[in-house]
Amino acid sequence: MAMAEMEKTGSMLRQALENSGTPAKCLAMDSNYSVDAVYATLNGKRKIPRDARHKIAQMHPLGGLAVAYEGTGYNFFQIVTGDMHPQNMLQKALKEDADVDEKLKQISWMLIDKRSSEDMTKEEQAFIKSTAKELIEEIRALISLLVVWEDQFKIQLVKMFLENPD
Repeated sequence: MAMAEMEKTGSMLRQALENSGTPAKCLAMDSNYSVDAVYATLNGKRKIPRDARHKIAQMHPLGGLAVAYEGTGYNFFQIVTGDMHPQNMLQKALKEDADVDEKLKQISWMLIDKRSSEDMTKEEQAFIKSTAKELIEEIRALISLLVVWEDQFKIQLVKMFLENPD
């Protein structure tokens, strides 16, 4: 993992600790790692300690996102940046939803008789790729909105993530 990615992970983890009210020393004790190891992670100098990943993922949604980001490198797991006021995040999520909804309506007809990429024109392939990017941005906006709601309204998001969906 590149240094810049470890720094992003550390930043996400710092924010997760802060938002959950968990001191770094408590995380160190709970995961049987030294305080130095935890601070090295928070400062982007080392990966998240293996035995701490589960604990980190369950203390705050950003902890789980940090673990997922570190494991994959997918920017998808980073929340959006900017003004994190709940109303602003809601408006961003609604805008992204409207953009995606329009594209998905077009794609439903575009793909009705397609079975593979060989059946698609270059324009259709470009359109589906741009729609996928819009979907990723919508999901990031929605996850960011959930994180903001967790921080503002304490909705027990981690508990919801862990519940059986059936």
